[in-house]
Amino acid sequence: METPLQPPDARHGWLDAIRDVLVSRWFPLVAVGIALLLTFRSVSNGLFADDYFHRAVLNGSKRYGELLPPPQGMFRFVTGDAAHTQAWMDIGWVPWWTDPLIKAEFFQFVPTQTHIFDYCLWPDRPELMHVHSLVWLGLLVFLAAKFYRQILGPCWMAGAAALLFAIEDAHALPAGWICNRNSMIAACFGISCLMAHDLWRREGKAWALWLALILWGTSLCSKEEGIATCAYLFAYAMWLDKTPLKHRILTLVPYGVVLIVWRVVRDAMGFGVAHIGYYADPFTDAGRFFTDFLIRYPILLFGQWAGLSELAVLFGSTFWWIAISYISFLGLVFWPVLKQDRLARFFATGMLLAVVPVCATFPMDRLLMFTGLGAFGLMVRFWNEVFVEERRQKFSRWHKVAVPVAVLFVAIHIIAAPILLMLRVAAPWGPRVMAEATFPRTHFDETIQQQDLIVINPPIAWLAGYCQLYFDHEEFPAPRAVRALSSGIDGVSLRRTSDRTIEVSPRKGYITFPDSILRNEQFPLKVGDQVRLARMTATVLSVEDNRPKTVEFRFQTPLEDESLRWIQFRNGHYVPWTPPPVGQDVTFPELLKR
Repeated sequence: METPLQPPDARHGWLDAIRDVLVSRWFPLVAVGIALLLTFRSVSNGLFADDYFHRAVLNGSKRYGELLPPPQGMFRFVTGDAAHTQAWMDIGWVPWWTDPLIKAEFFQFVPTQTHIFDYCLWPDRPELMHVHSLVWLGLLVFLAAKFYRQILGPCWMAGAAALLFAIEDAHALPAGWICNRNSMIAACFGISCLMAHDLWRREGKAWALWLALILWGTSLCSKEEGIATCAYLFAYAMWLDKTPLKHRILTLVPYGVVLIVWRVVRDAMGFGVAHIGYYADPFTDAGRFFTDFLIRYPILLFGQWAGLSELAVLFGSTFWWIAISYISFLGLVFWPVLKQDRLARFFATGMLLAVVPVCATFPMDRLLMFTGLGAFGLMVRFWNEVFVEERRQKFSRWHKVAVPVAVLFVAIHIIAAPILLMLRVAAPWGPRVMAEATFPRTHFDETIQQQDLIVINPPIAWLAGYCQLYFDHEEFPAPRAVRALSSGIDGVSLRRTSDRTIEVSPRKGYITFPDSILRNEQFPLKVGDQVRLARMTATVLSVEDNRPKTVEFRFQTPLEDESLRWIQFRNGHYVPWTPPPVGQDVTFPELLKR
């Protein structure tokens, strides 16, 4: 095992104290304490979005019980059954443009048991559910710290990598959103698998192989993201295992068998995705996955090394070119280290391969759990070469470039990251005002139960229907149905054409991000297509860029009828709205600019 060379007089002053702390056998616990200190504000986050769905599933719902899966199916959202989807559309849990055959059923057996545990012990205490999530975060940081110490040895680099992992702001959403606890659970078992594999290969402990296989399977059953564990198993066989190549390849076969069994069982139980935006299964939709991979891969790597991959949504292709340029530049800077350092090659290979499976969905920093494990190992090896090793004079030109890059990493990952972690974990879905705008939280009177709630311009239309689950949770009167006519994020134009019909035209058309989650581009709506819901029919009048541009909504009653309750989003709040006279146009401004 490679260990850093220490110059004879490298120890002095405060650097000596820092090094002693990082090398200490107790530092894994220190890293856990730092992570929990930075994330404790998440305890007051309450429930958000899918949390309300899970609460209805696990706590029961008198209103919607027939529409919900059993507790063990809490991550089965839409099933691919057209009748089931139609029922959700009629009540408004999903908007009118949802593909009837949409399927989003995720195989997450282990996290499901942790949520059942929560609702058995403290069903009405979301703050304790958040504490439970922080327990998993603490365990994750502890295991990562032990992993670095096992691979790198008891040196300052192991402690530094553990610290970087503990303060990584990309962990904010998994730590701060109860529903996303699954990412931490999958990573816990994945890292434990790697540690057991290392014991098997380095110390010849046969029992460790069986333990590693069990942990690998458990990671897969925690979240599909756990498949990224195999990236590091392959990297280990490539760079750290010292046996002949044939033997190294054979060491991966048992893990391949577990992977195949997991996939067969998962498919046999009906889990998977289809007809859905954002997600592309690499086995059943390989062409679409490859196209998405080319776009998402550099964005996710950029997010790991610079942060905030979500900004790609705002800047489009410009962000992609920035990401490509930045990652290519880093590759050139890292190359001299990678050539001479097999540990750096191990971490780099694991990191690069761990990005591949998470390209199945749209880029978000929360997907970087496994990627960060390798990135921080590579980063400390790079720091060691730049700041510590005496060999650096061999690369004098390289050193002039490498030092500013190393300092940049300190600024991003040591100074900025913990600040961002504290901010993001307290508001994992963005500023509170944005989170509050995702669905109406107005307390309506009892008459709403005999009314359809028509939402003209919600910021994110596909989330508007969650208001019903929110009302159910709070035991407030709920509408009989919700109709989100269009996302208002880019602005909306509306024209009333008769006493019962209106035409709606979003400025950039329908089914743009993020509403495209419920219908992917392979199954577009065409001119003349009609979607019939309870008491309302939507007809596509025009199409632009293969997406509806103008849609007519015909209601069963005149728009002024008491059975309809109209609201719009304005100045950060949902407020009542009155339909205009026949023939009049109304324009709603862009919410994104506001």
